[in-house]
Amino acid sequence: MVPVRAKASAWIYFTLCILVILDAFVGSVWPMFITVGLIIIYIILQFKNIPIQQRFAGVALLAIGLIAAIESGAVQETLIDGIGRSRIFLLLFFAVAWLQTPVNKSPSLATVRDAILNQPPGRRFLGLSIGIHILGALLNVAAVGLLSPLLKNRSDAVLHRRLCVATMHGFTSASAWSPFYIGMIVVLVAIPTVTWSQIAIQGIAMAAIMILGGWLFDRISYPRRKPIKNEYFIPVRSHKGIPRTIFILTLLISMVMLTLNFSDVSIPVALGLTCPPFGLIWYATQKETHPDKGKPVIFMVNQVISGFANLRNETLMFVAANVFGIGIASVIPTDNMLLLIDVILPWVDLRIAFITFIFLFFGFVGLHPIIVVLSLSAILSPEIIGLRDWVLALTYLGCWGLATMISPYSGTTLFMSRYTGVPSYTIGWKWSLYSVCFNAVLMDVFIITLRHSTL
Repeated sequence: MVPVRAKASAWIYFTLCILVILDAFVGSVWPMFITVGLIIIYIILQFKNIPIQQRFAGVALLAIGLIAAIESGAVQETLIDGIGRSRIFLLLFFAVAWLQTPVNKSPSLATVRDAILNQPPGRRFLGLSIGIHILGALLNVAAVGLLSPLLKNRSDAVLHRRLCVATMHGFTSASAWSPFYIGMIVVLVAIPTVTWSQIAIQGIAMAAIMILGGWLFDRISYPRRKPIKNEYFIPVRSHKGIPRTIFILTLLISMVMLTLNFSDVSIPVALGLTCPPFGLIWYATQKETHPDKGKPVIFMVNQVISGFANLRNETLMFVAANVFGIGIASVIPTDNMLLLIDVILPWVDLRIAFITFIFLFFGFVGLHPIIVVLSLSAILSPEIIGLRDWVLALTYLGCWGLATMISPYSGTTLFMSRYTGVPSYTIGWKWSLYSVCFNAVLMDVFIITLRHSTL
């Protein structure tokens, strides 16, 4: 039986997301105050269930942001605006949740997973990175769950480590262009003059470079050796599921793009409108997977809504990060920032490398990229930093994925830790660090070259 507190929290989260979607069409200020109140109630109800590390980090960020707001005399504005901004990010989690059940139960995706897992030695690293990149770009974290059999502990420790890093490189690089990733949403909110269509193509190119960079670093670090006997393989049941999967994923992205074009709403709102009905219809067609043959849709709705109570960690961290960023920005004078940057970082290209270093440093010590993006964007606008808005946005997007790979508290490393049984700090600090630094250099070279070619 679901606890009363969790059940109430789940319905509160569901209600606030519905109101955010309605607010995109109604345009009234009242849903803003209602949803802010619902978010506060949700956090209060679930606060005891949040892990102690995230609880401490969230409270610390909120406290620092409020202290800064008190200093600047903008407490009410910081609270309302900070909590209000987090609504759009919570809506993305709402949308993706409706895809997780049909993804986990889909026979077609199981066939694709088996094909990815069965790549032979020599092309397994690259095949795994590309496969998880394509699936993750459209299915987000649900794609990682599909490949969980490959990520479990294995007798060959080196191979286990390499396959996990390949998965992370493929998954995180999709943040450079996918509208289904929270990184894209955060960057578009932080730099409102940029649209997804302006940076999607460049992001895809950068993601391809990062995937190839991860593969190249693996080849340099681990020379080829003879295949190990009795490696983990799953017999491919049928190749018929691959065309069906391509059709399903193409249909999903097409529906999202149509909603964006015809409704003139933000990406999270478009996903919130599209993913629930799409997920329900997709699940309803999987007749052989339903535990309740008579009421599959009702079963899925109950399962998804109940799961909203588990989004407490994300809710606290995104609210805290927004309040922190707005509070800090309110006390930092930006009038003389341009002159200071010209003195410290006289070359514009050096500023791109500096932003990358800031991201990786704070990611390494455990600070979530959303905190870095919101804080930097509030202090350093494209005009102040001397970069065109799309160049700055592309830098943020590339750094986002790299920082989550080395942060012991990011969703990426925590998910990997759950599936592999390896501590998240080992995954971030030991397994991923050097390949991330290698890819950071490639990313900066790509962005700097792209900037000069478009001057």
